Amino acid sequence: MDERKLGNKSQVCFAQDVVFGDKRCILVRHGALEVLFNKDNALDIVWANYKGVNLSFLSKNGLNDGTRDFTGNFEGGFLYTCGMDNVSGCVANKPVHGSLHYTKADNAYHYEKDGAIYVCGDVKDSALFGKHLVLHRAYKLTERSLEICDTIENADFSEGEYVLLYHINYGYPFLDECLQLDVPAIVSEPLTEIAKKRQAEMLQITAPIENNDEDVYYHTLSQGNVRLYNPDLDVAVTMEYDVADFPVTLQWKSMKSGDYALGIEPSLTRFDRFAMQKIAAKTSKTYQIKINFQ
Repeated sequence: MDERKLGNKSQVCFAQDVVFGDKRCILVRHGALEVLFNKDNALDIVWANYKGVNLSFLSKNGLNDGTRDFTGNFEGGFLYTCGMDNVSGCVANKPVHGSLHYTKADNAYHYEKDGAIYVCGDVKDSALFGKHLVLHRAYKLTERSLEICDTIENADFSEGEYVLLYHINYGYPFLDECLQLDVPAIVSEPLTEIAKKRQAEMLQITAPIENNDEDVYYHTLSQGNVRLYNPDLDVAVTMEYDVADFPVTLQWKSMKSGDYALGIEPSLTRFDRFAMQKIAAKTSKTYQIKINFQ
Protein backbone atom coordinates (compact mmCIF):
# COMPACT_ATOMS: atom_id res chain seq x y z
CA MET A 1 0.00 0.00 0.00
CA ASP A 2 1.42 3.37 -1.04
CA GLU A 3 -0.18 5.81 1.39
CA ARG A 4 1.14 8.75 -0.65
CA LYS A 5 -1.53 7.92 -3.23
CA LEU A 6 -4.39 7.94 -0.72
CA GLY A 7 -6.53 10.81 0.46
CA ASN A 8 -7.92 8.48 3.10
CA LYS A 9 -6.79 4.94 3.89
CA SER A 10 -10.43 3.80 3.81
CA GLN A 11 -10.19 3.89 0.00
CA VAL A 12 -8.52 0.48 0.26
CA CYS A 13 -8.72 -0.64 3.90
CA PHE A 14 -11.47 -0.15 6.49
CA ALA A 15 -13.68 -1.74 9.14
CA GLN A 16 -17.14 -0.28 9.65
CA ASP A 17 -20.11 -1.08 11.86
CA VAL A 18 -23.15 -1.54 9.60
CA VAL A 19 -26.70 -2.85 9.72
CA PHE A 20 -27.45 -5.52 7.11
CA GLY A 21 -31.19 -6.17 7.03
CA ASP A 22 -31.94 -6.22 10.75
CA LYS A 23 -28.56 -7.69 11.72
CA ARG A 24 -25.75 -5.74 13.37
CA CYS A 25 -22.59 -6.43 11.42
CA ILE A 26 -19.00 -5.36 10.84
CA LEU A 27 -17.93 -4.88 7.22
CA VAL A 28 -14.20 -5.15 6.52
CA ARG A 29 -12.42 -4.42 3.28
CA HIS A 30 -8.69 -4.93 2.95
CA GLY A 31 -7.47 -4.60 -0.62
CA ALA A 32 -9.25 -7.22 -2.73
CA LEU A 33 -10.70 -9.01 0.32
CA GLU A 34 -14.15 -8.10 1.69
CA VAL A 35 -15.71 -9.87 4.69
CA LEU A 36 -19.00 -9.29 6.53
CA PHE A 37 -19.14 -10.38 10.20
CA ASN A 38 -22.47 -10.84 11.97
CA LYS A 39 -22.52 -9.61 15.59
CA ASP A 40 -26.02 -11.03 16.15
CA ASN A 41 -24.94 -14.54 15.10
CA ALA A 42 -21.83 -15.39 17.12
CA LEU A 43 -19.65 -13.08 15.01
CA ASP A 44 -19.88 -15.66 12.22
CA ILE A 45 -19.12 -14.61 8.64
CA VAL A 46 -22.00 -13.84 6.28
CA TRP A 47 -19.86 -13.56 3.17
CA ALA A 48 -16.30 -13.35 1.91
CA ASN A 49 -15.45 -11.85 -1.48
CA TYR A 50 -12.02 -11.84 -3.09
CA LYS A 51 -11.10 -9.92 -6.25
CA GLY A 52 -14.80 -9.18 -6.63
CA VAL A 53 -15.66 -12.90 -6.64
CA ASN A 54 -18.18 -14.26 -4.14
CA LEU A 55 -16.73 -17.29 -2.38
CA SER A 56 -19.62 -18.05 -0.03
CA PHE A 57 -22.73 -20.20 -0.09
CA LEU A 58 -25.77 -18.26 1.10
CA SER A 59 -28.86 -20.45 1.47
CA LYS A 60 -32.33 -19.58 0.27
CA ASN A 61 -33.31 -18.99 3.93
CA GLY A 62 -31.23 -15.82 4.15
CA LEU A 63 -30.36 -14.25 7.49
CA ASN A 64 -33.04 -15.10 10.03
CA ASP A 65 -33.87 -15.25 13.73
CA GLY A 66 -33.50 -19.02 14.12
CA THR A 67 -37.10 -19.70 15.13
CA ARG A 68 -37.73 -22.49 12.60
CA ASP A 69 -36.25 -25.99 12.35
CA PHE A 70 -32.69 -26.43 11.11
CA THR A 71 -33.50 -26.74 7.41
CA GLY A 72 -35.59 -23.58 7.67
CA ASN A 73 -32.92 -21.75 9.68
CA PHE A 74 -29.62 -22.73 8.09
CA GLU A 75 -28.16 -19.64 6.47
CA GLY A 76 -24.92 -21.00 5.16
CA GLY A 77 -22.59 -18.04 5.02
CA PHE A 78 -18.83 -18.27 4.69
CA LEU A 79 -18.53 -19.40 8.33
CA TYR A 80 -21.32 -21.00 10.37
CA THR A 81 -19.82 -22.13 13.69
CA CYS A 82 -21.44 -25.29 15.07
CA GLY A 83 -21.37 -25.99 18.82
CA MET A 84 -20.72 -25.58 21.67
CA ASP A 85 -23.50 -27.93 22.84
CA ASN A 86 -24.06 -29.99 19.69
CA VAL A 87 -22.93 -30.85 16.18
CA SER A 88 -25.25 -32.51 13.69
CA GLY A 89 -28.00 -34.21 15.72
CA CYS A 90 -25.66 -35.95 18.14
CA VAL A 91 -27.07 -34.51 21.39
CA ALA A 92 -30.75 -35.07 22.10
CA ASN A 93 -32.93 -32.03 22.85
CA LYS A 94 -30.33 -29.61 21.48
CA PRO A 95 -30.60 -27.67 18.19
CA VAL A 96 -29.05 -29.39 15.15
CA HIS A 97 -25.48 -28.09 14.86
CA GLY A 98 -25.86 -26.40 18.24
CA SER A 99 -27.12 -23.11 19.59
CA LEU A 100 -23.90 -21.09 19.24
CA HIS A 101 -24.66 -19.53 15.84
CA TYR A 102 -27.87 -17.90 17.12
CA THR A 103 -26.16 -16.38 20.18
CA LYS A 104 -25.29 -12.69 20.01
CA ALA A 105 -21.67 -11.70 20.41
CA ASP A 106 -20.87 -9.44 23.36
CA ASN A 107 -18.21 -6.72 23.33
CA ALA A 108 -17.77 -6.86 19.55
CA TYR A 109 -15.18 -4.40 18.31
CA HIS A 110 -12.57 -3.87 15.60
CA TYR A 111 -9.25 -2.09 15.25
CA GLU A 112 -6.24 -1.74 12.97
CA LYS A 113 -2.68 -2.58 13.95
CA ASP A 114 0.49 -2.94 11.86
CA GLY A 115 -1.44 -2.99 8.59
CA ALA A 116 -3.92 -5.69 9.68
CA ILE A 117 -7.55 -5.36 10.76
CA TYR A 118 -8.77 -7.24 13.83
CA VAL A 119 -12.40 -8.14 14.61
CA CYS A 120 -13.08 -9.45 18.11
CA GLY A 121 -15.94 -10.41 20.40
CA ASP A 122 -17.19 -12.88 23.01
CA VAL A 123 -19.93 -15.50 22.72
CA LYS A 124 -21.27 -16.98 25.95
CA ASP A 125 -22.71 -20.45 26.55
CA SER A 126 -23.94 -20.50 30.15
CA ALA A 127 -26.75 -21.71 32.39
CA LEU A 128 -27.97 -21.08 35.92
CA PHE A 129 -26.57 -23.86 38.14
CA GLY A 130 -24.69 -25.10 35.11
CA LYS A 131 -21.94 -24.36 32.61
CA HIS A 132 -20.13 -21.07 32.04
CA LEU A 133 -18.22 -21.22 28.77
CA VAL A 134 -17.05 -18.17 26.82
CA LEU A 135 -15.83 -18.27 23.22
CA HIS A 136 -13.39 -15.39 22.73
CA ARG A 137 -13.20 -14.71 18.99
CA ALA A 138 -10.35 -12.81 17.32
CA TYR A 139 -10.10 -12.53 13.54
CA LYS A 140 -7.09 -11.03 11.77
CA LEU A 141 -7.44 -9.82 8.19
CA THR A 142 -4.76 -8.79 5.74
CA GLU A 143 -5.01 -8.22 1.99
CA ARG A 144 -4.75 -11.95 1.30
CA SER A 145 -5.58 -13.78 4.49
CA LEU A 146 -8.18 -14.33 7.17
CA GLU A 147 -7.08 -15.87 10.47
CA ILE A 148 -9.59 -17.32 12.93
CA CYS A 149 -8.36 -17.50 16.52
CA ASP A 150 -10.98 -18.83 18.94
CA THR A 151 -10.27 -19.35 22.62
CA ILE A 152 -12.71 -21.40 24.70
CA GLU A 153 -12.62 -20.34 28.35
CA ASN A 154 -14.25 -22.35 31.10
CA ALA A 155 -15.11 -19.52 33.49
CA ASP A 156 -16.93 -21.90 35.85
CA PHE A 157 -15.58 -23.50 39.02
CA SER A 158 -16.33 -27.02 37.75
CA GLU A 159 -15.15 -29.05 34.78
CA GLY A 160 -17.02 -28.31 31.56
CA GLU A 161 -17.43 -29.82 28.11
CA TYR A 162 -17.92 -28.49 24.60
CA VAL A 163 -17.74 -29.36 20.92
CA LEU A 164 -16.91 -27.29 17.82
CA LEU A 165 -17.22 -27.68 14.06
CA TYR A 166 -16.30 -24.91 11.62
CA HIS A 167 -18.84 -25.08 8.77
CA ILE A 168 -16.96 -23.15 6.06
CA ASN A 169 -19.15 -22.92 2.98
CA TYR A 170 -18.28 -22.24 -0.65
CA GLY A 171 -20.76 -21.22 -3.33
CA TYR A 172 -21.15 -19.93 -6.88
CA PRO A 173 -19.42 -18.40 -8.79
CA PHE A 174 -16.28 -19.63 -7.00
CA LEU A 175 -17.94 -23.05 -6.74
CA ASP A 176 -18.36 -24.28 -10.30
CA GLU A 177 -17.67 -27.33 -12.44
CA CYS A 178 -14.06 -26.27 -12.99
CA LEU A 179 -13.25 -26.05 -9.27
CA GLN A 180 -10.22 -28.15 -8.30
CA LEU A 181 -10.27 -29.54 -4.78
CA ASP A 182 -7.06 -30.77 -3.17
CA VAL A 183 -7.64 -32.67 0.10
CA PRO A 184 -4.54 -34.46 1.49
CA ALA A 185 -6.54 -37.34 2.95
CA ILE A 186 -5.01 -40.47 4.43
CA VAL A 187 -8.46 -42.02 4.80
CA SER A 188 -11.84 -40.86 3.44
CA GLU A 189 -15.07 -42.45 4.62
CA PRO A 190 -18.63 -41.81 3.40
CA LEU A 191 -21.28 -40.85 5.93
CA THR A 192 -24.22 -42.38 4.02
CA GLU A 193 -24.89 -45.18 1.57
CA ILE A 194 -25.49 -42.64 -1.19
CA ALA A 195 -22.13 -41.04 -0.50
CA LYS A 196 -20.51 -44.49 -0.53
CA LYS A 197 -21.77 -45.08 -4.09
CA ARG A 198 -20.32 -41.72 -5.20
CA GLN A 199 -17.03 -41.86 -3.31
CA ALA A 200 -14.91 -42.18 -6.47
CA GLU A 201 -16.22 -38.75 -7.53
CA MET A 202 -16.22 -37.10 -4.11
CA LEU A 203 -13.73 -34.37 -5.10
CA GLN A 204 -15.41 -33.61 -8.42
CA ILE A 205 -17.78 -30.68 -8.78
CA THR A 206 -20.59 -31.23 -11.26
CA ALA A 207 -23.20 -28.99 -12.82
CA PRO A 208 -26.34 -28.55 -10.68
CA ILE A 209 -28.59 -31.61 -10.59
CA GLU A 210 -32.34 -31.56 -9.99
CA ASN A 211 -33.49 -33.26 -6.76
CA ASN A 212 -29.98 -34.45 -5.92
CA ASP A 213 -29.04 -35.78 -2.47
CA GLU A 214 -26.19 -34.31 -0.47
CA ASP A 215 -22.93 -36.21 0.09
CA VAL A 216 -20.92 -36.09 3.32
CA TYR A 217 -17.46 -37.59 3.90
CA TYR A 218 -15.08 -37.87 6.84
CA HIS A 219 -11.46 -37.11 5.93
CA THR A 220 -8.45 -37.91 8.07
CA LEU A 221 -5.73 -35.60 6.74
CA SER A 222 -1.97 -36.02 6.60
CA GLN A 223 -1.76 -32.26 7.17
CA GLY A 224 -4.26 -29.48 7.67
CA ASN A 225 -3.93 -27.94 4.23
CA VAL A 226 -6.97 -27.97 1.94
CA ARG A 227 -6.79 -26.03 -1.34
CA LEU A 228 -9.59 -24.96 -3.66
CA TYR A 229 -8.79 -23.41 -7.05
CA ASN A 230 -11.06 -22.04 -9.75
CA PRO A 231 -8.91 -21.75 -12.89
CA ASP A 232 -11.57 -19.89 -14.87
CA LEU A 233 -11.61 -17.10 -12.26
CA ASP A 234 -7.96 -17.59 -11.27
CA VAL A 235 -8.89 -17.50 -7.60
CA ALA A 236 -7.54 -19.94 -5.00
CA VAL A 237 -8.35 -20.48 -1.33
CA THR A 238 -6.14 -22.48 1.03
CA MET A 239 -7.24 -23.52 4.52
CA GLU A 240 -4.52 -24.28 7.07
CA TYR A 241 -4.97 -25.75 10.56
CA ASP A 242 -3.50 -28.23 13.01
CA VAL A 243 -4.88 -31.74 12.57
CA ALA A 244 -4.04 -32.45 16.22
CA ASP A 245 -6.75 -29.91 17.12
CA PHE A 246 -9.08 -30.93 14.30
CA PRO A 247 -8.68 -34.71 13.87
CA VAL A 248 -11.50 -34.92 11.33
CA THR A 249 -12.42 -32.75 8.35
CA LEU A 250 -15.91 -33.19 7.03
CA GLN A 251 -16.70 -32.53 3.39
CA TRP A 252 -20.30 -31.58 2.61
CA LYS A 253 -21.14 -31.55 -1.08
CA SER A 254 -24.57 -30.54 -2.35
CA MET A 255 -24.89 -30.41 -6.13
CA LYS A 256 -28.66 -29.91 -5.89
CA SER A 257 -30.07 -27.11 -8.02
CA GLY A 258 -30.76 -24.14 -5.75
CA ASP A 259 -28.70 -25.67 -2.91
CA TYR A 260 -25.38 -25.74 -4.77
CA ALA A 261 -22.76 -25.78 -2.03
CA LEU A 262 -19.50 -27.21 -0.79
CA GLY A 263 -18.58 -27.27 2.89
CA ILE A 264 -15.07 -27.92 4.22
CA GLU A 265 -15.52 -28.43 7.96
CA PRO A 266 -12.66 -28.86 10.45
CA SER A 267 -14.19 -30.61 13.45
CA LEU A 268 -13.27 -31.86 16.90
CA THR A 269 -15.34 -35.02 16.43
CA ARG A 270 -17.08 -37.33 14.01
CA PHE A 271 -20.82 -37.75 14.29
CA ASP A 272 -20.70 -41.56 14.47
CA ARG A 273 -17.98 -41.46 17.17
CA PHE A 274 -19.26 -38.37 18.89
CA ALA A 275 -17.29 -37.10 21.87
CA MET A 276 -17.36 -33.80 23.75
CA GLN A 277 -14.09 -32.15 24.78
CA LYS A 278 -13.49 -31.85 28.52
CA ILE A 279 -12.12 -28.59 29.89
CA ALA A 280 -10.97 -28.05 33.47
CA ALA A 281 -12.32 -25.21 35.59
CA LYS A 282 -10.69 -21.81 35.03
CA THR A 283 -8.71 -22.98 31.99
CA SER A 284 -8.85 -22.25 28.27
CA LYS A 285 -8.08 -23.82 24.90
CA THR A 286 -7.31 -22.02 21.62
CA TYR A 287 -8.16 -23.14 18.06
CA GLN A 288 -6.78 -21.51 14.92
CA ILE A 289 -7.58 -21.69 11.22
CA LYS A 290 -5.81 -19.58 8.60
CA ILE A 291 -7.43 -19.00 5.22
CA ASN A 292 -5.22 -17.65 2.43
CA PHE A 293 -6.54 -16.08 -0.78
CA GLN A 294 -4.70 -15.91 -4.11
